[in-house]
Amino acid sequence: MAEQTVEEYLKEQRDEWGTYVAVVAIDVNGARAFNPGNPVPASHVKTGVVSQSDVAKTTTKAAQAVTEES
Repeated sequence: MAEQTVEEYLKEQRDEWGTYVAVVAIDVNGARAFNPGNPVPASHVKTGVVSQSDVAKTTTKAAQAVTEES
């Protein structure tokens, strides 16, 4: 397995944490995990830990509105 470059790692982190924001308060296993406007890991959405209806893509107006409010 080839080593990952810093640039590759940073892109991976931007993709993971820069794709979705919470549009409502989100609890995971009974504990608050994300408040509206918080970034949500893409892997949480992809695996169903967080419902798609509870997040918005960062490029949408819904995401921009919630991040301006928070």
